[in-house]
Amino acid sequence: MGKRGGRGGRGRGGGRGGPKNGDQAKDVRGTYAEQPMFNDTFEAYYKAQEILSPEEWATNMETLRSVLPTNFRFAGSKANSAKLLELMKKNYFPSLQDVVIEGEKVPSPEPLPWYPNNFGWQYKATRSAIRSNEGIKKFHEFLMAETECGNVSRQEAVSMIPPLLLGVQPGDYVLDMCAAPGSKTAQLIEAIHSNNEVLPTGLIVANDADYKRAYMLVKQSKRLQSPCLVVTNHEAQFFPYIYYKAKNDESAGEKVLQFDRILCDVPCCGDGTLRKNRMIWKNWHQNDGNSLNKIQLAILIRAIHFLKVGGRVVYSTCTFNPVENEAVVAAALNMCGSAIKLLDVSDHLPNLKRRPGVSSWKVMDPAKNMHDKYETVPEKYQDKKVYPDNFPPENAASLNLDRCLRIIPADQDTGAFFVAVFEKVEPYGGLDEQAAKPATGLKRKAAEEVAEESSTAKRVQLDEQPETSQKKDKNVAWDGKHEEPFVFVPNDHKDITDIVDFYGVKPEFPTDQFVVRSLNPVYKTLYLVSTAVKRLLSAENSSKLKIVNTGVKIMTRVRETATSYTFPYRVVAEGVSTISPYLTDKRVIVCAKEDIKLLLEKEYPMTADMSEMFQKSVAGLATGSFIVRFSPDDDCAGSLHEDIVLPILRSPMSCSLLVAKEERKSLMSRVFGAHFSVQMGLDKDEIAPAKDGAAEDDVSAAPADDE
Repeated sequence: MGKRGGRGGRGRGGGRGGPKNGDQAKDVRGTYAEQPMFNDTFEAYYKAQEILSPEEWATNMETLRSVLPTNFRFAGSKANSAKLLELMKKNYFPSLQDVVIEGEKVPSPEPLPWYPNNFGWQYKATRSAIRSNEGIKKFHEFLMAETECGNVSRQEAVSMIPPLLLGVQPGDYVLDMCAAPGSKTAQLIEAIHSNNEVLPTGLIVANDADYKRAYMLVKQSKRLQSPCLVVTNHEAQFFPYIYYKAKNDESAGEKVLQFDRILCDVPCCGDGTLRKNRMIWKNWHQNDGNSLNKIQLAILIRAIHFLKVGGRVVYSTCTFNPVENEAVVAAALNMCGSAIKLLDVSDHLPNLKRRPGVSSWKVMDPAKNMHDKYETVPEKYQDKKVYPDNFPPENAASLNLDRCLRIIPADQDTGAFFVAVFEKVEPYGGLDEQAAKPATGLKRKAAEEVAEESSTAKRVQLDEQPETSQKKDKNVAWDGKHEEPFVFVPNDHKDITDIVDFYGVKPEFPTDQFVVRSLNPVYKTLYLVSTAVKRLLSAENSSKLKIVNTGVKIMTRVRETATSYTFPYRVVAEGVSTISPYLTDKRVIVCAKEDIKLLLEKEYPMTADMSEMFQKSVAGLATGSFIVRFSPDDDCAGSLHEDIVLPILRSPMSCSLLVAKEERKSLMSRVFGAHFSVQMGLDKDEIAPAKDGAAEDDVSAAPADDE
C-alpha cells in the first residue's frame, strides 16, 4: 500500500519519514490495544474537506473504528489458483458454515466482488474465533501454510487494486518504485508470467529506499521464482538512468532504460490504514501531508521520465488527504502538459465501489487554521510547513480530477485508498529524446540535464552524480559498492558443460545466462536470469544500480565433505520448475503415488522402502541430484491434477526430497486431500545417509556465493 511517511510512520520509497520500524513497534507494544480511536484534528480536517456528506462521514468513522477483515488472494498462475480455490471450497468451507461463537455467527469467507475470477477473498473471523473453533483453526493453518509456500498472498483488499489497473502484459518492462513489502510486486510478477512462459521477455525492477525492507521484498518475491526480477535499493526520486544495448539490435549502440508500466505506491501519511494501524489515531498531524507532497510529486515526475511514450503510470496512496492525492496529480498534469493524460478507468473492475476525485480542497497550517489559497497562509509557515503545490491550481476544474479513484472504507468494508492512472501520450524530457537514438558521452549527460530541468521546474531538486567512464571485465555483470558482484559464467566453462552433460540439458536452455555472486573461481551457487535482466546487468553504467538481488537459484554445490555423491552440483527446489522443461529424461524419473507420499512424509526414506518401479529407475543413476515427475490422478483425492516436478538427492542408501517442511504439507494437502505428519531427520535405527548437501533448501534470501 501507500507507505506511511509521517509521524510514527515509515518514510519508505522517498527515503523520508518518522522513526524506524523498531521504534514504532516498541511504541505500539503495550499501548496499541488501549489507544483511544479518536483525533479531533483529524476529524475537523476531513470534515472541512467535504469529501463525504456529514452523514456519510459519520458512517465512515464508525467503520474506521471497527476491525479490518482478513483479505487474501490466490497467487501464481490462473490454473494453479483455480485448483487451490477448488481445494479450499471442498476441504474447508463445509466446516465454516453456520459457526456460532458466544452467541454470534461467524461469517463465512466471501469473494471480493470486484477481484477477477473470484481469486480475492475476505474473511471476518476474530482471533478468539480462530482459537476456539477447530474448523476455523484448520482453515487458518491452511492459509498460513499456503502463504508460506507462495500460493496465497495475505494482502489488504485495496492494496490489490493498483497492479490490476496497471494492466501489465508478459513482455512489459515494469518498474515498482516503492515496492516493499512486496505484495503488489508479487502481482506484477504473476502478470509477467501469465502466459506460463518459463523465461518471459519482460522485466520487473522492484525498488525500495529502505535497505532492510528491500530484503523483505526479496523474501516475499522469492517464492514466485522469477528470473525476470531485479530488486534495487534507491530513493525513488533519485532512481538512476541506465544505458544498455538495444533489445533486438546489439549493433545499434546504447539506449536509455525506460519502462512500459510504472507503479508509484508512494510514501504517505497512511491515515487510510487506521483500522489496522491504531497508533495513527494518536500520531496523525496535518503537517505530514503538506511536507510529503513534495516527495510524492518528485517520485511521480521521475516515473513519467522513465515511462515510454504509450506507457502507463499508476499513482497510489493509502490516505484520504487531497494534499497527497489530487494535489500531486494536478501538479504533475500541469507540469507535464499534453505529454500525459489522466485515464478514465470507470469501466475497469466494475464491481469495485469508488468515489470520484475532488477538484477543491483546503490546507491546514500548524496552527490548525484552514486556507483556500496559499496567499492567506502566514508568512512564517510559507515554504516551511505549507507549500504552493499543496493547494488546488486555478485550472483544477478542467484537469478531470474526477477520473481519480477514492476508495472509502464504509463502502465495501476496506481501508481507504487513492488511485490515479496516467498514460504518456507525447515525449517529455531528455530521456524521450534519446530513446530513439544512441546515447553516449556528452549526449547522455545532456539528456539527463534536460530531464532534471523539466522534472520539477527546480522546485524539487533531483541531483544526479556525474557519470564516470569505466571499463569492466566482460564477465563481471555488475559490481556494486555494498553487495557481492554478479558475474556471468561463460557457457563454455567446465562446470557448465559438465552440468549440461550430467543432467541432459537441452540445447535451447540459455546456458549463457548463469550468474554467480562471487569472484571466487569455485562456484557455490548458480543463478539464472532472463535475457532482459542480463542486458540490464551488462549495461556499461549498471554499477549505478544498487542491486540487492536478482536471479533464480538453480544449482548449488554439494559440500566437499559429501563424498558419496558423484557430481558436485544439485538442483534446488527454488529452480526446479525453471530448469525442468529444458531437461531430457537422463536424470528425470516418473514417480508412483506411494513413492511421492513416502518422499513427502519422511525426509530421508530408504531406497529399499520405495516401490519396485522407483528402485529400478534409480538403480542406473549415479548418486547425486535428479528430478522426479509425478502425475496425480483421480485416486489421489486432492485438487492437484497437473504434473509436479521435485528435486531429489540420492545417496547410496536413501533418497531425500529437497523441499521445505511447509511446502511438503501443502503438497500433501493438494495431492492427497489430507494432512499427514512430516518426519524430518532420521530414524535412530536407520543407517544415516551422507547428509552433507542434503539439507532442505534454504528459504531465506539467496546469499552471496562466498557466504
